[in-house]
Amino acid sequence: MVWDEIERKLTKTIGLDPKTLGSHAIAKAVRERMEVCGVENLATYVNVWLCSPQELQALIEETVVPETWFFREPESFEFLRRYVLFDWLPHHREDILRLLSVPCSTGEEPYSLAMMLLDAGLPPNRFVIDAVDISKKAQEKAHQGLYREHSFRGKYLRFRDHYFKETPHGYQLSPAVKERVNFIHGNLLQPLFLYRKPLYDIIFFRHLLIYLEPAARDRAMQVLNRLLSPTGLLFVGSAEAGSALEKRFISLRHSRAFAYRKRQKSDGSDRFFIAPDDPEHSTLQGLQLSPLTSSSRIQTESKPRHSAEAVPEARREHPQTSWAIAPSVPSPPKRIPESPLIQARHLADLGRLNEAAQLCETYLSQHRTDANAYVLLGEILQSAGHYDRAEQCWEKAIYLEPHHYEALMHLLLLKESHGELTHACALRQRIQRLLKSQGE
Repeated sequence: MVWDEIERKLTKTIGLDPKTLGSHAIAKAVRERMEVCGVENLATYVNVWLCSPQELQALIEETVVPETWFFREPESFEFLRRYVLFDWLPHHREDILRLLSVPCSTGEEPYSLAMMLLDAGLPPNRFVIDAVDISKKAQEKAHQGLYREHSFRGKYLRFRDHYFKETPHGYQLSPAVKERVNFIHGNLLQPLFLYRKPLYDIIFFRHLLIYLEPAARDRAMQVLNRLLSPTGLLFVGSAEAGSALEKRFISLRHSRAFAYRKRQKSDGSDRFFIAPDDPEHSTLQGLQLSPLTSSSRIQTESKPRHSAEAVPEARREHPQTSWAIAPSVPSPPKRIPESPLIQARHLADLGRLNEAAQLCETYLSQHRTDANAYVLLGEILQSAGHYDRAEQCWEKAIYLEPHHYEALMHLLLLKESHGELTHACALRQRIQRLLKSQGE
């Protein structure tokens, strides 16, 4: 009964679904707080905890999951970069772009947003980033701007050379980036959360939804709907895209961007226009990102939408072709690369998931030991909602290549989203050992 009371209080306060962490993790957090408080009896601690806002906050600090890194799921950042340059900026010549990162954890996500916008050529006075988290400890670390190796993952880390200074204690973030982010301590589920703030053009709400119980998820969607401007974009994590959002938001169906917009009275009346890929000027230059081709193409308007005066000098060489994001499926591009896996990824980007999956399966029938092919097929199957088959593909990839980082990460996120936290914890430890060995 005492444990039930603790779990009910956490659910009421922060919306936590206890099953996502597991009773063992919550019990461990409680025992650690009991030791700090010098209390041996559980019932006595609960009485203290229920009456002390400070102790409630301390236990919350022990239960939150501060797992994040710079440019996590980089396709979302690349999609946002092009949206800002070729859709938002030409139509908001004097406005300030407002962004919200919630939860912001230890700061890697909002700082990634700031670096991306600065690299895109947006003047510092043209954007504001608010970063909110319920953890005061996490925000204290974010304020310091000092990060260790585990915050930098993947092979392409040019942004670290540009925006960080290596010190004996870690990598210190440039003040030019730090000053672009406003950190706010807050609880998304509070009735007056950010109530007096102007609406946001961009909201990054990633890797929290999977930890919330159903009522808290719905409440979170209400709050985000209130905070997002009518033409704004909402970004979620790869494991969170799905039915929980579709009551109030519409997916832009852009491969691996996980972007949504508000539902409007007439959804056909307003469209987003994104320019074609620009690998040369990408913040993540060097990353092998698949093309973020939109899912529907329209003809170029007779009057160009993009004013040369509104777009930074480095971007004026772009063609005037506009790309509309819509749920319909277009005809294939004129030229599809000969490689079957590249061709399959192109088809997946176009929303033609069945054809992409069939192409991967045909390829694998002749190349049964290609771990990358299994990873790609898993991504396609996950996008189509076939989670069990996706899991099998990633497990095969790991069998073939035990240190395949992408396969391990996909499997970790899937296990977390399904509440299989014991398996997820083991995978996370495995990934941490892998990253540590690579850094040595």
